[in-house]
Amino acid sequence: MNKTVMIVDDQLGIRLLLEEIVKSDGHEVVSLENAKEALDTLQTTNPDLLIVDFKLPIMDGHALIAKLEEQGKYIPTILMSGLADEAAKKVEGSKIVKEVFAKPFNIEDARRTINRLLQE
Repeated sequence: MNKTVMIVDDQLGIRLLLEEIVKSDGHEVVSLENAKEALDTLQTTNPDLLIVDFKLPIMDGHALIAKLEEQGKYIPTILMSGLADEAAKKVEGSKIVKEVFAKPFNIEDARRTINRLLQE
């Protein structure tokens, strides 16, 4: 069964790489460049997994995650960051963050983690 993954990252190259990983495993992708677009899109779309960059323009990934939890939207989430340790501390205790990826990430590790979370 096809699942939908929402990717939120301001770097086009990262979005394209993640899109390719997700699509090659037969899943649908919604790709956005900032958290405001994500919040707007989540009004009408219900993805099975979010992949969110920690550092985003307008609203960072931590603020997006907090907003989703505040709204009761418990979508499993992977948080990505060049500063993974700092990001992990910020979201400690989050009900929706299931993994924190350090950038740059290993493509096969990312694929395995994405597929595992989509199967849970």
